[in-house]
Amino acid sequence: MSLRTVVEGVSHYVPERRVTNADLTTMMDTSEQWILDRTGIEERRFVDQPTPTSHLALESARRVLEKTKTSTEDVDFLLAATLSPDFYFPGIGPMIQSGLGLKTIPALDIRVQCSGLVYGLSAADAFIRSGQSKCLLLVCAEVQSPVLDFSTRGRDTAVLFGDGAGALLLRAEETDDSTDLLARRGIIDSYLGSDGQGAEVLCVRTPGTSTTGFITQEDFDERRWRPHMDGRQVFKNAVIRMCEAATEILQRNSLTPDDIALIVPHQANLRINEAVRERLGFREEQVFNNIQKYGNTTSATIPIALSEAEEEGRLKRGDLLLTLAFGAGFTWGANLVVW
Repeated sequence: MSLRTVVEGVSHYVPERRVTNADLTTMMDTSEQWILDRTGIEERRFVDQPTPTSHLALESARRVLEKTKTSTEDVDFLLAATLSPDFYFPGIGPMIQSGLGLKTIPALDIRVQCSGLVYGLSAADAFIRSGQSKCLLLVCAEVQSPVLDFSTRGRDTAVLFGDGAGALLLRAEETDDSTDLLARRGIIDSYLGSDGQGAEVLCVRTPGTSTTGFITQEDFDERRWRPHMDGRQVFKNAVIRMCEAATEILQRNSLTPDDIALIVPHQANLRINEAVRERLGFREEQVFNNIQKYGNTTSATIPIALSEAEEEGRLKRGDLLLTLAFGAGFTWGANLVVW
């Protein structure tokens, strides 16, 4: 017998405020069709300021605990993924722990941006398989709207991002090693990668310790505290690395695209996901996308998509799931899961 990491439940939370492409045309020189053609996004959700990231995280966490009928007393480990914490430090993990009224359990923040879910599932699997956790809460949350540049100068990034959160409850389950691998629920495999040579291709440069004085007036005037992105480089690397992750995880588990019931990729750009799908040879109905409703919620995109896919009946118990992500860092990865 051995331990396996089972996804007990998933839930999500998004702010009520909808910001459409038409709304953005009043702020910058753009058009609804320009945004839709280049990104696949029709609208996104923004918080009313000030709303801390931990607030969204708590809402999604409470929902998955309620959905799975799990007591806060049962949770023995917390992982939190975000690039937009409430404070420069500490991270949001201890804030979620306190807000939920959990015991003084370990609370670990993960800082891998859009790859938060895939790294988070891999880390959770390691903690559970090693016996360090029996009931782990993984929360991915972002509030990005306050730092976006809603001017024509910043439109290439401002049209992309939204706010939201998702949470998964993971449990340890004993399995019979003689049982067929795909007949058992849980995380089968994870594949992770990074390349820091792409760090400045997608980043927020300041505030930070690489700047004298943490942040200068010039930094502020030049808007270096807002997201910077070389869109072409991100697109190219995202397609290459997501295809690499999918190919590797399928090959080492002796699987083909036809074996996968559903692929849930990070929701950064619909054109990226379409390019990945076509290169890998997956059918349209095998891929779940909801970027049109929420934009890029960074670490929260995959959890939100998983939650909606399950609600819509696209993801069912026993389905073989493949997650794919690529994010700033650069970081990327994939998880193979029997739902």
